[in-house]
Amino acid sequence: MKAFADLYAALDGTTSTKARLAALVDYLRAAPPQDAAWAVYFLAGGKPRQIVPVSLLRDMARQAADLPDWLFEESYQAVGDLAETIALLLPEPMDADHAGLAEWVEQRLLPLRGCRLKPLCRAWTRCGGRSTRTAGWCCSS
Repeated sequence: MKAFADLYAALDGTTSTKARLAALVDYLRAAPPQDAAWAVYFLAGGKPRQIVPVSLLRDMARQAADLPDWLFEESYQAVGDLAETIALLLPEPMDADHAGLAEWVEQRLLPLRGCRLKPLCRAWTRCGGRSTRTAGWCCSS
């Protein structure tokens, strides 16, 4: 996932077509095939159907950031974009996660679709037969 985030930052950080092409070629040469396929999907504008309702995502982020509702809403109004607000407010990860893009999408995000999410502590938890870390929430079938 970090490699894809680095690719995205490189693409976003320049207007040079040559630099963008070089970053993309470097990523695609080094990435495992599954990660490369998901990267192309996302960069081409693809996105999975809604996995978690926006209202639940907002509430999960607010709780993970340990902020009162009013402060989260004020922050959101100042930033103007929910995803960016969440990225800015969430605490730094406690440890490095070296999972690739395909693992994040296929094993962590897509399985959340259709699950009822229930609150948990902010630690690694055994949930639904798999280890998961979902910012204090767990999928409950």
